[in-house]
Amino acid sequence: MSDFVPETEENEEEPMETKPESKKPVEAVVVDQNFSRRFLNNKWYGKYGEDGALLEHLSNDWVPVAEDEQEFLSQLWFEQEEQEKNAHKHYDWDEEKKEWVPKPTTSEEVNEDFIAEYQANYGVQYDDIYKKMDEELQEKAAKAQKEVEEKKEQKKRKKQGLHTEEAKKEGWIDLGDKVHAVYVSNLPTNITDDEFQEFMSKCGVIQPDIRTNKPKCKLYRDEQGELKGDGRCCYIKKESVELACNILDGSMLLGKEVKVEEAHFEMKGDFDPSRKRKKLTATQKKRYMEQQNKLFEWTPDKPRNYRPKSDCTVIVKNLFTLEMMAKNAALMLDLKEEMSESCQKYGTVKKVVVYDNHPDGVVSVTFPTTEESDMAVKYLNGRVVDGRKLTAELWDGKTKYKIQETEEDEERRRKEFEKFIEGKSDQNGDDDDDEKEDSEKEDDGEE
Repeated sequence: MSDFVPETEENEEEPMETKPESKKPVEAVVVDQNFSRRFLNNKWYGKYGEDGALLEHLSNDWVPVAEDEQEFLSQLWFEQEEQEKNAHKHYDWDEEKKEWVPKPTTSEEVNEDFIAEYQANYGVQYDDIYKKMDEELQEKAAKAQKEVEEKKEQKKRKKQGLHTEEAKKEGWIDLGDKVHAVYVSNLPTNITDDEFQEFMSKCGVIQPDIRTNKPKCKLYRDEQGELKGDGRCCYIKKESVELACNILDGSMLLGKEVKVEEAHFEMKGDFDPSRKRKKLTATQKKRYMEQQNKLFEWTPDKPRNYRPKSDCTVIVKNLFTLEMMAKNAALMLDLKEEMSESCQKYGTVKKVVVYDNHPDGVVSVTFPTTEESDMAVKYLNGRVVDGRKLTAELWDGKTKYKIQETEEDEERRRKEFEKFIEGKSDQNGDDDDDEKEDSEKEDDGEE
């Protein structure tokens, strides 16, 4: 055997790299021309040629490998050899540079022969794919066309007022949770609407109409306007329907035993789209639901000393006349300022409104609390201003004191205001002349 000793330690691991180092590695130890060696499983192995037996390096000598390990080590030898071949596939060793350099790429010309060969080996049968795609597109187009025609036909029937066979077979319509109504029969013919509403309201709150806000409680009449002896009542809550059927059914009303049952609806005649009501907007629906919820809200009783918000406003009358307001266009602003200042002694003034077109000369003063408004009424009521006796009282919350003036009054007020502006400008001019004359006299005296 050879006395070759590998230049490595027994616990050294062989590096696994896909790209070769810049320095040329030693792939195999050649004792002679056919001997090669590799580092496998932390040991050095070698063999002569490709078909030679594997030898293991032990105690500075090469010894044959055990037969039970031959197959396993041969597989590792083969795998490492393939990895090195793949790693060096695209690189060549340059003796001058002493490093691995990429192999020069040779681009093959792409021509008709190349394309034909490629499609023959890797091509796809596009004819079948295109045919299948065309069939799917035609099927989708036919289905869409059919849906459009069905929608047009339904729309046409709806305009003409025609019904399909399914709609005709249905007959009675069960509105279910949409309408909570009962049908009442065997009613006396001399009953009034108010009496019928009072009788039906014993089992729940009657639903108001969303447009008219009237109770949806109806007595059926014939063509002559006479009562037919039956009616219908709609409740807000579904539970009221069951309660009415259990309690009111069989009860006596004006000497007759009435029958109460859950209402069912049937369409009579052909559908007339012109009689269909317009849909409500989202705002209208929201307002309607809020009104219904308020009917079931629980509010505590008002305290004994409760006073409405309107008691914070004091109404003062006979403070001015229409003739005074017509002569002085700035009187409204002056009155507002004077009332605000004079009422400060009674409390904080929030708002002062002068109703200049009211014949009673009304001015309203609003305070934050009722104590302040009571104090203002106490001291302002009966007070005499410019020979006129004032009256002060709390606002009832209903009376409207604002009066819309006519076109004639508006034109008259505009002219009076123009005269007021012109007179004020003339007065300012006279004052300027007087000041000029006084200054001239003073200059003469000094001279």
